[in-house]
Amino acid sequence: MHTQPNELPQLSPQDVTAHARILSENASWDGEKTVIITCSFTPGSVSLTAYKLTPSGYEWGRSNTDRGNNPKGYMPTHYEKVQMLLSDRFLGYFMVPSAGVWNYNFQGQRWAQSMKYDVCLANPKEYYHEDHRPVHFHNFKAFDDPLGIAMADRDDSFA
Repeated sequence: MHTQPNELPQLSPQDVTAHARILSENASWDGEKTVIITCSFTPGSVSLTAYKLTPSGYEWGRSNTDRGNNPKGYMPTHYEKVQMLLSDRFLGYFMVPSAGVWNYNFQGQRWAQSMKYDVCLANPKEYYHEDHRPVHFHNFKAFDDPLGIAMADRDDSFA
């Protein structure tokens, strides 16, 4: 599943390349049964779309080295939209990184395609969990000044 800030009219070439490489590195995966799901956060809603790679898309994505927005040879025939059934009953489980952090949207500098991690069975932390965005919480301790040095900057209506 790939999250994106807005809905695109087609599967991005970066998604085709990434999915083809994942398929080529995992020979036991069946390309006919493995899909890419895009999750687009549109105003007031969320849109899900499922795609599978065509044989030509798999070959193109596996050999593509151009990381630009419009790589040479990319075509809409490299993927097909597939049906997706949403249900309130799921048979399955979540596998999350053992460290607990799975969302690197707020700390992209810590993510690398080559990073190694272990997974465990657990429920994933919510998208905006504080562990996913430590920089947002980094300076909160400055408000708790045990020595009272910075108290002149704060008004206390009850003092």
